[in-house]
Amino acid sequence: MKKREKEDRGVRILTGPAGVLSFFLFFAAVAFLGGPAYPLAVGAALLVHEAGHAAAAAMTGARLEAVGIGAWGIRTVFDYSGVSPLREAAVLLSGPAANVAAAFIAARTKIPAYRGGMYFILACISLAAVNLLPVEGLDGGAALEALVSRFSLPDRASAVCSRVSTVFTVLFWIFSAAVQAIGGVNYSLLFLSAYFLLRSKEPA
Repeated sequence: MKKREKEDRGVRILTGPAGVLSFFLFFAAVAFLGGPAYPLAVGAALLVHEAGHAAAAAMTGARLEAVGIGAWGIRTVFDYSGVSPLREAAVLLSGPAANVAAAFIAARTKIPAYRGGMYFILACISLAAVNLLPVEGLDGGAALEALVSRFSLPDRASAVCSRVSTVFTVLFWIFSAAVQAIGGVNYSLLFLSAYFLLRSKEPA
């Protein structure tokens, strides 16, 4: 089913029954596997991530264009018209940076003592690490394309980054398969492998 787009004060809201359902199913799975405190920890890490993007966008002049939710969490889309490639990359990398900062600050407080506290720290670190990968659909991939476009034509930059994304995706699949074979099922790696597979199947 196609997503519906609604106008709301200039910001498009990307909605759709499938996206909303997959979002809640993901958090239900997290609660089932880890307990009721874990969805709150993951949700908090996602909010920190998007808040980092929003803060950097406000400082660089990038306008929030759309917000959506789906199986992969919350997604914000910014309009980078008139924004330099360096500033665009800064906005894209500010989400992972916010997660790293939040994890560092939380580790130095009493948060790890609370139920789900350590999971929040791990969720922040994991979210930052994954999003820094130079893969299409992730902050790292988009930031790499923005930086390459500074020295090359947009089409050329997109082609180069697509190849880099493919290489890293294949390497990740090999790594994931090796981990599964040696240590048994790892749900996080299965989830990420499925994400990369679906991203690779999306039309350019």
